[in-house]
Amino acid sequence: MRALLPEPDRDITSDVDLHEFYANGWVDGGGLRINFVSSVDGAATAEGVSGGLQTPGDNKVFGVLRDLADVIVVGAGTARTEAYKPSKPGAARRAIRRSHGFAEYPPIAVVSRSLRLDPTAALFTSTDPAARTIVITCEAGDPAVRTALEPIADVLVLGEHDVDLAAARAALIERGLTRILSEGGPTLFGDLARAGQVDELCLSLSPLLSGPGARRIIAGQMWPGSTARLTLTGLLEEDDALFCRYRVAPPN
Repeated sequence: MRALLPEPDRDITSDVDLHEFYANGWVDGGGLRINFVSSVDGAATAEGVSGGLQTPGDNKVFGVLRDLADVIVVGAGTARTEAYKPSKPGAARRAIRRSHGFAEYPPIAVVSRSLRLDPTAALFTSTDPAARTIVITCEAGDPAVRTALEPIADVLVLGEHDVDLAAARAALIERGLTRILSEGGPTLFGDLARAGQVDELCLSLSPLLSGPGARRIIAGQMWPGSTARLTLTGLLEEDDALFCRYRVAPPN
């Protein structure tokens, strides 16, 4: 993988150190980082899942961004569709995390307004305390599911009818989880961006055309009369795929 931006100080055919590339300007300051893969024509999925768009380079970036996260945030729909499990990196990745000042295991935090979650899913059944999942919901969430989840997950109730995403971010920071990685899905991305909570977008552009019908990387409520400005701060290329790193300004 080669770096195109920032302009490299060496032969651009040389492999870039991905951990160095994505740690720069992130590890010390933290923030909320979104990771997404998209086809060139804007599709967030192929045949219903993001895996159809992934390239070997995207898989490498996916792992690196997890290595550089205190917590991994995901929407309930994506957790179900992609069959999420607790993140349990191997010895080599745990060593990388330690070298950058991270705990060995990043918890998964699932955001769900309705609490349409299965307490028997693999995400909640690990007996390892380091793999204990965080559930972020609101008062409108199913009380029976909340009761079932409370012994096996850390349940945060933030908001009345909808999840208060600013309060959710503050609650994670209060736990010392300051470098937050969100892996989607599109509705959670849209809600976070609309709430002005996104600091950085890491977007992999897969060299594919998916055709009409697929979801975009942002879904949910409309943003009447507002947009969020992006600034390209980094760009990588491998096998015709592009890996963009953007700073995100709040919608205006």
